[in-house]
Amino acid sequence: MSSENNIKVNIFGTEYPLRVNANVEYVKRIAEYVDSKMREVQAAKPNRPVHQIAILAALNITDELLHQKEVQKKRHINFEEKVKLLTDKLEFGIKDDPGSGGL
Repeated sequence: MSSENNIKVNIFGTEYPLRVNANVEYVKRIAEYVDSKMREVQAAKPNRPVHQIAILAALNITDELLHQKEVQKKRHINFEEKVKLLTDKLEFGIKDDPGSGGL
């Protein structure tokens, strides 16, 4: 059974009441991050309406997320390639060793 918490977060000058099952401090950090991204967009594009600032911030956050996913994917592929290479070396070394008796 999960416990729900009622919290309020402030994003770009607007307070949002939330009911969350997650860690409250984590949700607050998320809200702070969204707020900071919206403020970055506003600083770069000061005359944009709030909805455009929100969309541009969402695009920036999504870009960061997809970039990180791609980095993780490449790391995972590199790890799998290294494991296969080491496994192949071990198998080749065992097959070539006349004293090993094979497997």
